Amino acid sequence: MWWLLVTVCFIHMSGNAFCFLGKIAENPEASMNVSQMLSFWGYPSEVHKVITADGYVLQVYWVPHGKKDANHLGQRPVVFLQHGLLGSATNWISNLPNNSLGFLLADAGYDVWLGNSRGDTQEHVYYSPDSPELWAFSFDEMVEYDLPSTTDFILRRTGQEKLYYVGHSQGTTIAFGAFTTNPQLAEKIKIHFALAPVNTDRYITSIVRSLAYIKSTLFKVYGGLYHMLSFQNVGM
Repeated sequence: MWWLLVTVCFIHMSGNAFCFLGKIAENPEASMNVSQMLSFWGYPSEVHKVITADGYVLQVYWVPHGKKDANHLGQRPVVFLQHGLLGSATNWISNLPNNSLGFLLADAGYDVWLGNSRGDTQEHVYYSPDSPELWAFSFDEMVEYDLPSTTDFILRRTGQEKLYYVGHSQGTTIAFGAFTTNPQLAEKIKIHFALAPVNTDRYITSIVRSLAYIKSTLFKVYGGLYHMLSFQNVGM
């Protein structure tokens, strides 16, 4: 277990050391936010804020159409993409337009919305990012507040009654919980596409399972108190 942590730290430090050996070409998207990434590839977008019942401010990004069909009239089918653990809306547009799901759906004629979970924007009506109260959440709150609030916001904005939902990893956990405990919400979903659905880790035999036995204080020292708290609170 200890050698695993030492190895991770060594790889991290070695990567930084190689930066001094020569200039490395920088990806122009490395410092861009979601809106800038979409604009970089020629896609229109809007950013909206959704305030949950418990005060979290979530950012959701709207891609109304693809690059070549701006003049298309009428309603488009709405699709809501929700990222996985430690991810963000950028996960759906991180590759090239010909192999990023967000871009592909927009070009295929869909009304695309990219969601963010609480903790991504670290914004709250009352709490600051340094406040422990801001990070006192689990995926239970995402089930109860985040997914219903964002779904309702999208449907109001588009004027439609139902949408397609695509969740990845943690995004599937949120959906399974929300759609089974909130029948009214489930009725607003045409189809739920579960990508890499989360399951129990009881039968995992690989070395990855050893991470569960590392003390939480080590994660906090290595990654920072609140960011690693968020890592633990969302289901690891």
